[in-house]
Amino acid sequence: MSLPWRRRSSGWSVMKVNRSSSLDALFAVMVNELKIISREPGGLALLIILPYFIAGGMAFIASFFVKVTSGVFIRQFIGFEVLMLSMIMMQTGARFLWEEKRGGRLEFLLASPTSMYVILLGTSLVMILVNIGAFTIASLPLFYMEYGLIGALRLALALLLLFIGLLPLYGIGLLIAGLVMRLNDADSVTNVLTPILTILSGTTYPVYVLPWWIKELIYALPMYITFYSMYLESIGHEELTLIIYLITATIIYLLLGMTSYARLERGFRSRGI
Repeated sequence: MSLPWRRRSSGWSVMKVNRSSSLDALFAVMVNELKIISREPGGLALLIILPYFIAGGMAFIASFFVKVTSGVFIRQFIGFEVLMLSMIMMQTGARFLWEEKRGGRLEFLLASPTSMYVILLGTSLVMILVNIGAFTIASLPLFYMEYGLIGALRLALALLLLFIGLLPLYGIGLLIAGLVMRLNDADSVTNVLTPILTILSGTTYPVYVLPWWIKELIYALPMYITFYSMYLESIGHEELTLIIYLITATIIYLLLGMTSYARLERGFRSRGI
């Protein structure tokens, strides 16, 4: 699954990365990313509409074997939303670095006084906000029809869990970005990792049918726990241990991702890139 928005070659420039304030630079990056996304509103529409088609198709197929209730549809809907948004989050940093390198702008970004962490954080924060906004627009009618006014409160809590669950994916995205830059091929890396991560998301089919070692990998990644905690919240069952897990995963994956990227950037600088 690729990003709904493809960065234009002229989309990023070094125009605002020479600001002395990191907050100013972060704001400038976020504004620039929003401008890029606003040029292609079809990407946002796809984020809103596609989960209904996929969840509806899965429910239709399942109806030949079991009775499909509205609760089952909501579970499938949340699962595909989390899968889709997770893939976008994990690809954002890698796509950004790859396209800046291919466009000949990475050298200028590395030479600027603004940390690349600020730039990558800005792009990822925008994607988090856009993803949460798309999920809200897509899910609000569904939650309201199923649960009434209480559904709005459940959706708000589910959005908080989604926000927490997307944060560790920024760290995983940094790990993927390092792999892309080392192999010098974004498409091949994403084409290989996407089906693997789809399986390991645990959002498209029951986890209990999988071998135990795949289950352990699924539980080690944040996608399934994000999906499952959101589903439990949607039916009114909070699970504090899952929230603690997501916070712990955020810390671990951010540390792993930042450490990996720091090594990558040192390698670039040592080679004069």
